[in-house]
Amino acid sequence: MLPSGERLRKAGLFQRVYSARKSVSSEQLSLYVLARQARSAPGLPLAGFVVSKKVHARASDRNLTKRRVREAYRLLRLSMAEGGEAALAFQQLNLEQWYAIVWVIQGNLLDKTWAEVNQNVVNCLVKANQKHGSKRVSK
Repeated sequence: MLPSGERLRKAGLFQRVYSARKSVSSEQLSLYVLARQARSAPGLPLAGFVVSKKVHARASDRNLTKRRVREAYRLLRLSMAEGGEAALAFQQLNLEQWYAIVWVIQGNLLDKTWAEVNQNVVNCLVKANQKHGSKRVSK
């Protein structure tokens, strides 16, 4: 579970992220990002997760899908912080450049394996960094 300080909860902030129109997609996910302003304090981005009723009619399926993506993101974030092999591979992601990110789940991730869910999360983060990321390298 993500810490309370890293969860995106306010509807107005979700709308700000959507209106920034900075998004990337993978097979099953779309990722919307909102860049951090120069005056805001550095830190990890606020993260929100969305699944529509068109994807899963049952609330329990929507919640399970969000939990899977949330856990994949959390584990990736932790592995980057610990400085293991994953940190070397994803060093250029620089999550602190984003103020908020919203994961929109567009496909049925319940049928996917854990490795496929992780790969979709990583693909979206890499694409977002390449397309909308800042040009400076974090240390």
